[in-house]
Amino acid sequence: MLVPHSMSGKQVGILGLGLSGMAAARALDAAGATCWMHDDGRPAPAGLPAHAQSVPWQDWPWDRLDDMVISPGIPHDHPTPHPAAARASDAGVGIISEIELAMRAAPQARLVAVTGTNGKSTTTALIGHCLRKAGMAVSVGGNIGDAACNLQDPGPDGVIVLELSSYQLETTPSLHAEVVLLLNITPDHLERHGGMDGYVAAKARILSALPPHGLAVFGEDHGPVGRLAAEFVAAGGRGITVGADDLPAEAGLSPALAGPHNAVNAAAAVACLRHLGADAADIAGGLADFVGLPHRMQHVAQHKGVAFINDSKATNGVAAACALAAFDSIYWIAGGEAKADGLGPAAAATQKVERAYLIGSAAADFATELTGLVPVSLSGDLESATHAAFADASTATGAAGKATILLAPAAASFDQFDSFVARGDAFSAIARQIAATGSGAGGAHA
Repeated sequence: MLVPHSMSGKQVGILGLGLSGMAAARALDAAGATCWMHDDGRPAPAGLPAHAQSVPWQDWPWDRLDDMVISPGIPHDHPTPHPAAARASDAGVGIISEIELAMRAAPQARLVAVTGTNGKSTTTALIGHCLRKAGMAVSVGGNIGDAACNLQDPGPDGVIVLELSSYQLETTPSLHAEVVLLLNITPDHLERHGGMDGYVAAKARILSALPPHGLAVFGEDHGPVGRLAAEFVAAGGRGITVGADDLPAEAGLSPALAGPHNAVNAAAAVACLRHLGADAADIAGGLADFVGLPHRMQHVAQHKGVAFINDSKATNGVAAACALAAFDSIYWIAGGEAKADGLGPAAAATQKVERAYLIGSAAADFATELTGLVPVSLSGDLESATHAAFADASTATGAAGKATILLAPAAASFDQFDSFVARGDAFSAIARQIAATGSGAGGAHA
């Protein structure tokens, strides 16, 4: 556990009792701080830390609070601050993240921080995998896996790799890192940041975490990232911009790193790993045997020539377009709760799509966007879409052909599922059942 001993004797409010909130409570308790905890949507779990109590936020001792830890999913500014966040601002109480507590713990390990609209989880996990391959002690977490405060400090010869969201970057003023990776920025979460300018500014905060000897790795040479990179280097920062061509000549990427976008993610990881002193052979080995993450270009089943790919994490058009560029002969399942730009770039990336199977509340609008581009089926739900896609793919490919049934929704999941994880798990279960029996129900098109 990363314990912020500097918080000893402090009074801290914790808003949100999910993974990050409970990790914050345990770390603060170990530091000797007193915690006041509240969650709008769930009761306090059993076994709260000794110095923590569940109290409605209205009853917190606001005149004595030093800070308030806010969970990433709770707005502290846009579109409307949570009432507790507004109260904290009025009372002059600092609004911080659980990541901030981990920074105040002053771990001895070198720190790598990764952000971007898309690809940050894969890149974070890849860096951790390659560091382990190189025999280095490493802890990986933040916005992926475990909360930062739950991680162990691997010591001065080790590395902590943190994935950071825009929400976390806004509330972690003490962030410091030896290497930061800013992969890409495309429109997302704009309501939480007051528009694109606010979103870019949140992502750009990662650059302020670097000391003079630190390295910034940029994954784009255009758009907001290209501008930030140029400004950073012009101001004297040490930064490099990478592309797929910067991969080592001997590198062979694992299937989990399919697609041009993952080649860039891998190149960014390589630049980071080289800076940290990883051996070239270990880097190459890590790139080759990386197994990937669930719900991100995940191969979940195969029946003869038909592969099932779960990319449920592709919740926007940019991410879906990347997935569509990675495969041939695609039977594409898309839809859900649409983002503001609808399909976005995914609509223009359909050259290898044989048919689209549309689900959820976005289905009709997505069908309109795809008119004249690809054949469309209004499937309604995920099970119907997957069975229809398999029936069509099996018929088209025959015994010797190959096809990909790709779940890349280009939309959020909340109209039909609790999360992209639940959506991906459902698809994977359906795909494995179909692969086991070789049976898909129906191929009729609406």
